[in-house]
Amino acid sequence: MEEFPDGHPRRKDIELIVEQAERCRKIVSGLLNFARKNQVRPSHTHIESFVQRSLDSVVIPGNVITRFSSTMKNPYAMIDQDQMMQVLTNIEKNAIEAMPSGGTLTVETSDTENEIIICISDTGVGIPKEHMEKIFTPFFTTKQVGKGTGLGMALVYGIVKMHKGKISITSNTDKKKGPTGTSVKIILPRNLT
Repeated sequence: MEEFPDGHPRRKDIELIVEQAERCRKIVSGLLNFARKNQVRPSHTHIESFVQRSLDSVVIPGNVITRFSSTMKNPYAMIDQDQMMQVLTNIEKNAIEAMPSGGTLTVETSDTENEIIICISDTGVGIPKEHMEKIFTPFFTTKQVGKGTGLGMALVYGIVKMHKGKISITSNTDKKKGPTGTSVKIILPRNLT
């Protein structure tokens, strides 16, 4: 890039090439990550503390309020901590990005005898109906070029399924139908066998 100073006719082309090369690097990195993550290495985990750590590890802008609550009777479960940290932080980051003007990020944990439930909700703009069915599709993104690879939610889905869990998303974009925002619910078995 040094060979093409500001104002050079080729400068914008070179900048675009560099930007796209970086995007390709992120995509390849994401694919390699996805391929590597085909094994679950569960460990005994205190879910409430783990979820709180996930919130502590993402950058929360000053205009976003975070709320954490739990009604778990038994806060322990067997999960792959590295993989589930990726799941939670990915969803939390998406929630934060959906609230550019600020809002509330709520994370709730609950349980049954055999399952743990994690629900992450935001008061953001919501996800349009036409995007809902594509959310878990690899390379689907609504972010600007260079801002997202479209692998995040596909990876989230894959990790939850490898944990023999379920994931569901509800969202509202229409203020006439109530508050806008999105809620992601993850249900995981307490013990992976």
